[in-house]
Amino acid sequence: MNLSILLPTYNCSCRLLVETLHKQCEDIDSLNYEILVADDGSTDKSFIENNKIISNLNNVRYIIREENVGRSAIRNFLIREAQYEKLLLIDGDLELETSDFIYKYLHSEGDIVVGGITIGGTEKEWGSNLRWRYEKTCEKAHNVENRKQKLLELHTNFLISKKELLKHPFNERISHYGYEDVLLGKCLVDEGLKVEHIDNPVLFAHYESNDKFIQKTKEALETLYLYQHELKDYSRLISFMNKINHYGVINLLNITYQLIHTLLISNLKGNKPSIYAFKIYKILHFAHLIVQNGKS
Repeated sequence: MNLSILLPTYNCSCRLLVETLHKQCEDIDSLNYEILVADDGSTDKSFIENNKIISNLNNVRYIIREENVGRSAIRNFLIREAQYEKLLLIDGDLELETSDFIYKYLHSEGDIVVGGITIGGTEKEWGSNLRWRYEKTCEKAHNVENRKQKLLELHTNFLISKKELLKHPFNERISHYGYEDVLLGKCLVDEGLKVEHIDNPVLFAHYESNDKFIQKTKEALETLYLYQHELKDYSRLISFMNKINHYGVINLLNITYQLIHTLLISNLKGNKPSIYAFKIYKILHFAHLIVQNGKS
């Protein structure tokens, strides 16, 4: 059995994840493997220094890139660098909870095998964090049965062949945060590849500040706006906006955005961020993008 594990990192520590993956691979007889880690031009050099220790592990290569090229391009770079045909893609800021993570993937079948994600942390620890509160509201959607109803949820924890990703790479026009995995999934499913969802999640347990998450949300909404026609069947926000657009209320929503934008941001950056306010913010900001760009 051969396996290339690909981990992009940016301003985060991946030591624990790499060490855990390495141990699991070492414990599997007759597995030829490599773990490729690429730092995508991290601005916090302390993370780069901290991660360098993984280079001491056999079959691990740590590649430090000076320029930040974005989530899609760094993944395509790793895909090209991989020496084996079977690829496992995982984000570098995640963790593993189970000791048979690699084993489950190696004994799975399907053109694309998706393992899912688990949301870690407690109310006491993360209750004032907007990202944690948002992810907890979406938690049920990540279980294996619900994912089977939503085939495109890759969440950068999936197994696929190098051949397919070379034919259908991540869209490098998306240089900012959001939807690159959904567009990839759509492309692969449109090509007739079979998606299998298994119960083999990674753990998401570290969350950015409210301010940073709001910025990432803005980037994701801008990406969604640019690719709204490709994603129209895969986004509830686009479906909702298309419905209300028929009633001519987009301009009214944009005016509302301008009137209450400061209040919404104040709440979302505060110690008690409201998920309801977050949903309203996304709707109003998307309407603002439509009006700002003069089309939908």
